[in-house]
Amino acid sequence: MKLSLTLHNKTYSVESDDSFDGTDVYELAEQFKGLLVSAGFHPSNVDSIFNIDYAWFTDEERADNLQGHLTDDLQDKIRQISEQIDEDESPL
Repeated sequence: MKLSLTLHNKTYSVESDDSFDGTDVYELAEQFKGLLVSAGFHPSNVDSIFNIDYAWFTDEERADNLQGHLTDDLQDKIRQISEQIDEDESPL
């Protein structure tokens, strides 16, 4: 199987020796996901559009990877929620 993507006159491709018979769309999605990252899309953005088992980052890592794209207030709120979830999940 071979997938290719052309952006800004540059072509990115991924090949697999395995034949793709159309029965496992998740395999195709994983290949396409890697193709998008190799073409320069940020892994966090790619993760957010695919709902498959493999993820480049956890939710916490994704929040840390936003690199200033959130206001400090929103980042603080995300941390508070994350800490509350951690406390709620801890054994009594």
